[in-house]
Amino acid sequence: MLLQLLTALAALAGAACSLLAESSGAGAASGILPFTAGGFIYLGTVSVIPEILRNSGPAQALLQLLALLSGLAMMLLIAHYE
Repeated sequence: MLLQLLTALAALAGAACSLLAESSGAGAASGILPFTAGGFIYLGTVSVIPEILRNSGPAQALLQLLALLSGLAMMLLIAHYE
């Protein structure tokens, strides 16, 4: 429970830093937001891909992997056209 609390506090601190950087100018936000997005993508893939491969058959694993990649592609498109 202590580690969950620590994780939640770190997420709150990260959100506060992001909001403060956004108000200080576009240069600061353009450096922090890709780093944050990359962290979320890394954590998502590190925790999701082993579970996919362990708990499902090859066809289901392929479908789930394609869904994960399509989600990443959607984020890229949103970032590009925003």
